[in-house]
Amino acid sequence: MGGKKKPTLSQLAKKQEKQQQAPAKPAARGKKAATEERPTAKASLIDQKLLSDVEKEVVKWEYATPYLVATRFNTKISVAYQVLRALASKGVLVLVSKGHRTEVYTTPERLKQVAA
Repeated sequence: MGGKKKPTLSQLAKKQEKQQQAPAKPAARGKKAATEERPTAKASLIDQKLLSDVEKEVVKWEYATPYLVATRFNTKISVAYQVLRALASKGVLVLVSKGHRTEVYTTPERLKQVAA
């Protein structure tokens, strides 16, 4: 209910001093290079065979959600999110609706039919 207590002025001053001294150390160790490599590693987690299979199948569907992809291809929902986002970035799918819990995708052709 109350939340975290606010730090005292001396605690804030100590924290600020540590932050001013800290940026010199990680650069020397090469931590920036490790953070730049993360996006490439994350993109490679999607199996290319799964991606191509989903791409062939989803085009036939009226709409696609992560739950539908996960149940149809027997994968985790987090992987289904990644696959659908990858297909959307390729232009195969279009994001129709995004809520805080799920995303709904469709093909660009179907989106044009509904708009017309």
